[in-house]
Amino acid sequence: MGAESPRTVALPELDGGRLLSDLEHLAAIGAEPGGGVSRVAYSAADIEARGWVRDSMLELSMDVRRDEALNVIGRYPGREPGLKPLALGSHTDTVPHGGRFDGALGVVAAVACVRALRDAGVVLRHPVEVIDFAAEEATLGAGTLGSLAMTGGLTRDALVRPAWDGRPAAMHLRDAGLDALGLNRAVRPRRVLAAYLELHVEQGGTLEAAGIPIGVVEGIAGIRRFAGSFAGLANHAGTTAMADRRDALVMAAPFVLGVRDAAVDAGIVATVGTLRVQPGAPSVIPGGVELEAEIRGPEEEALDRVEARLVELAERLGGSLVRTSAKPAVRSDPRLVAAIEMACDRLGLSHRRMTSGAGHDAMVIGRLLPSAMVFVPSRGGVSHSPDEYTPPERCVDGARALLGALMELDSGL
Repeated sequence: MGAESPRTVALPELDGGRLLSDLEHLAAIGAEPGGGVSRVAYSAADIEARGWVRDSMLELSMDVRRDEALNVIGRYPGREPGLKPLALGSHTDTVPHGGRFDGALGVVAAVACVRALRDAGVVLRHPVEVIDFAAEEATLGAGTLGSLAMTGGLTRDALVRPAWDGRPAAMHLRDAGLDALGLNRAVRPRRVLAAYLELHVEQGGTLEAAGIPIGVVEGIAGIRRFAGSFAGLANHAGTTAMADRRDALVMAAPFVLGVRDAAVDAGIVATVGTLRVQPGAPSVIPGGVELEAEIRGPEEEALDRVEARLVELAERLGGSLVRTSAKPAVRSDPRLVAAIEMACDRLGLSHRRMTSGAGHDAMVIGRLLPSAMVFVPSRGGVSHSPDEYTPPERCVDGARALLGALMELDSGL
């Protein structure tokens, strides 16, 4: 392996065919008959995929380790060992019955960037880390578990919440041979990395509709989740007059519509995604309703206004609303945004700045160190589905933009 400076060479050739082959190989792990992929966090398929990523890193002579949360971390050395690493990454876990691009593209692209450097004999000033974060999807009751564990932001209550299958998250960790109480040992020093870049599919339809191959993410929306409760009186549905009823679902219905209206007025998005009616029989007037809702937006002030409005609305309707979690909005580092844009310009790739409405590991990492994201189009804006799709050429474009931005940062930071 040579020691040629990136200032004296053109952008190394990225092997797009190998990248797409790696993406196909990863999609076969946890593949379902209908075309979907299930690699739910800490399942057997998820652990197998992490093992494959680890082997791919070892093939490139990277130093590889797995921490207590099963984050896989590979390091490619730099010319100046005293410099902090530039990190690339994403995640390989999926939602149940998910697709093959969400998260996985970012990991195989990060590995492809290191492969391009190695094959060209280019050694950057900074070491390069590739991170396959564990449990990014919110299948364990909360998302970005691996990056939260790495940054010291994981709370104990996150491990007792019910996972996608109703069992506590800690039980899934135990079944994978992990010690839930030992996840704090995955914490790294706050400034151990120089910067973090993540390639991801957009999970929306903006880029496809505009015919633009690259999105430069200038911020990630904040996410707040809530639990709502409305108490009525269960009674016989056939013998209780309408005027005498205390129907909890009738109380809750205006709140559901109010969530939509508040979001529209504030220019953000909001969803009531869970509604539990008790006792849940057609012959019984609902005596209680529990719901879960979330709001998302790029500005904390707008989220504050909507939250206050919804709390007041719930109380006015005879119920209550309590915030259960909050991830603040994160702005991308301007230097990293500029590096992505410069790389795209040099590659002849059109691009636009945009905000991510979905949460990502970059959202967690970005609270502690400079971070930014590269988006590529999602057909029809579909994600978390077997139907999610990004054209092969756009996958390769995104990886080339990632590599170009990495080299811009290496010479500029």
